[in-house]
Amino acid sequence: MALTGDLSELDLKSILNLISSLKSTGKLEIIGDSMHLGLYFKDGVIVDADGDKDALSSFEKAAGLTSGKFELIKMDSVKEGEKAKELQALTTDLDSILKRWERLRKVFPNYDIVFDIGEAKSEEVKLTTDEWKILALIREPTTLLRLLINSPYGEMKTLELLASLFDKGLITMNFESEDVVKAEDEVIPIKETGWYAMRSPIYGDRNIAFYNKIDGRKDFVTICREMGITLREGRQILRYLLNNDKITLKSKTR
Repeated sequence: MALTGDLSELDLKSILNLISSLKSTGKLEIIGDSMHLGLYFKDGVIVDADGDKDALSSFEKAAGLTSGKFELIKMDSVKEGEKAKELQALTTDLDSILKRWERLRKVFPNYDIVFDIGEAKSEEVKLTTDEWKILALIREPTTLLRLLINSPYGEMKTLELLASLFDKGLITMNFESEDVVKAEDEVIPIKETGWYAMRSPIYGDRNIAFYNKIDGRKDFVTICREMGITLREGRQILRYLLNNDKITLKSKTR
């Protein structure tokens, strides 16, 4: 029996329990418009994950999803990743991860947020090394999607660091109300031509349609207009293609 469905109908916790009870070996693919995650199992036990910055952040991101198609692809064997033990520990702490996501969604209800430098609430503000790395990315008004692409950390950790910086008054948040062209949109997507880029699949109808329109001449805004999608939607697709090493971006010359 194939295990397929949508996370809006069957959550990750239930899926993990089912895979464990079936002692399945294979890859659980989770696919959405702007992401593609993979969780790998051996005899029902998680042993690896990919799709975000690293194995652990990929699992944390999967845990926070409330929608997205999933399918368990059975395999004869699966190689155990370096973070297998830590991933297995995360599965036992899934309820805690879900509570963290619940708090983050209250602070960041969507991706339509622009961050800028703020003023510290206290003269003596102490920052961790991780917080400094995220703060260094905000030298001018920067969208959340751009920060998630440039961050050295996975999505959950990046959001938690941003929430901490906001609480300390070091950054400000503004929610976008209009679909306007930003400086970061003035780019031309270029298809990568390496072995991995040419052979790795693209998931999601809109991701495929966007990729097929890339010719090295059309800029990002033009492609969005031709597809009839908003710039916000286009930025999510761009993020997906960048994260999967399918494209690079070239600055648009005026």
